[in-house]
Amino acid sequence: MIKINLLSEAKPVKKKRGVSALGGAGRLNLFLILGGLLLGLLVVGVQWWVEASRLKEQEEKNRLAQQEVTRLEAVLKEVQDFEDKKAKLQKKVDLINSLKASQRGPVRLMDEVSNALPDLLWLERMEVKGNLISIDGKALNPPAVANYFTNLKLVQAFQEPKLSTLAAASTGASNLYIYKLSFVFADLDRTQFDNAGAPAGGAGGPAPAAPAAGN
Repeated sequence: MIKINLLSEAKPVKKKRGVSALGGAGRLNLFLILGGLLLGLLVVGVQWWVEASRLKEQEEKNRLAQQEVTRLEAVLKEVQDFEDKKAKLQKKVDLINSLKASQRGPVRLMDEVSNALPDLLWLERMEVKGNLISIDGKALNPPAVANYFTNLKLVQAFQEPKLSTLAAASTGASNLYIYKLSFVFADLDRTQFDNAGAPAGGAGGPAPAAPAAGN
């Protein structure tokens, strides 16, 4: 006997997969999550780009600043080299001026002493100790010594001369006079001043030659 099943077999219902399986609320939540992730990634990307640009800009500023520092260091080195050369040159100039000054005083002193010499009188020795000048010499007569004494008084840099010795000394057939005098000079640099008047007894002329010793 043949049996017929009139009830159809129940077919299993297939489960929907994907977004459609979530329903309306599920799909909205998924979209929100995806949107949030995309927005977060966008914010992070923008922030990274801003920071990268800022870092690049700062590196460029640092590079320019380093270039400026290098340039200024070179300028400072040139200035320092110039100052060193200037200091060395100034030392040389000061040394030259010092040597000139040290030579100028004795030279002017000798000039003044020599210019004050009258005729018939000459020097045999001149000694300088500090500011004190001592002179020994000979003359043909006492007036020549007096003229020399007067001429020395006219030199502004010399103080009042002092005559310590004036005596006759017979040398052979000629009668000579020996003299010794001393004076103090106030300032060698002042010997550049002209005498107040012309030396007496023909001081402008050359001094006579000293006779040979023992004559």
